[in-house]
Amino acid sequence: MKINEQKGKQKAKEYYSQEAGDYIRMYTKRWDKYPANLIRIKFIIDRLKKNEVKTVLDAGCGTCGPMIKLLKSGFDVRGFDFSKEMVEEGKKELQKAGFDPGLISSADLENKSGLPNNKFDAIIALGVFPHILDEKKALSNMRKMLNPGGLVLIEFRNDLFAAYTLNKYSLEFFMNRVIDLKSLPQDMINEAINFYSKRLKVDKPIKNKDGKIAYTDILAKFKNPLSISKELFNPCGFSVVDLHFYHYHVLPPVFEKKYPGKFRELSLKLEKTNDWRGYLMASAYVAEAKKTD
Repeated sequence: MKINEQKGKQKAKEYYSQEAGDYIRMYTKRWDKYPANLIRIKFIIDRLKKNEVKTVLDAGCGTCGPMIKLLKSGFDVRGFDFSKEMVEEGKKELQKAGFDPGLISSADLENKSGLPNNKFDAIIALGVFPHILDEKKALSNMRKMLNPGGLVLIEFRNDLFAAYTLNKYSLEFFMNRVIDLKSLPQDMINEAINFYSKRLKVDKPIKNKDGKIAYTDILAKFKNPLSISKELFNPCGFSVVDLHFYHYHVLPPVFEKKYPGKFRELSLKLEKTNDWRGYLMASAYVAEAKKTD
């Protein structure tokens, strides 16, 4: 069964709405899982400061965890989110932190009618683009809200991570994006699927009518860091400055269940945004790109 992208986006909105009440914990030391979001906002703040950014728009601000850290760091920040529940909780969090709750509003990055009219030095989008239907439209909308030479910092799920995980995501990665199944005769297709299924010790997957391998529990998009500049940023009037990798895995994720404490400890030691191993070992990255005039 092929995932309907429109329904997928709606499911994402429903998910974030139900998580709104406790979402900000991901940006605090009380968070008992891997501190990926804290690692991410730390290097984003560093990049904004190095680029002498003053005004920031947080596209998909959630309950304002990143916004509050940015505001406390001295940036002039505004934000919006497509989940009304997230915005409601975000206003409460802003007020608790001593900031104006009117700094955020409800809007969808793909719908320009509800977006801010003013310009910003930088726009961040964290956890947003995996759920975007039309990435080029969203990025073009961001471009219109930037000052000349403005900066975007956008988080993506790392497609190449599937080559390292050696699980069902690896099977989908090889069958749909590395190997051109349509170019093969049917007997070779069946043999290839059987080969990878056995090697990766995963159930033989279902194929869609278009010949692609389907996994109904994949709810968010992955993007290849090797091709994202040419495929997405350049056509929308941006030049990629750098890719910042984070959320490293010292071994494939299956080892985390057996050695949770040591796995986390050793993975944290790998957290370097510019390590080449991030292309494979990090599950996410932030693309830093500048508006070309």
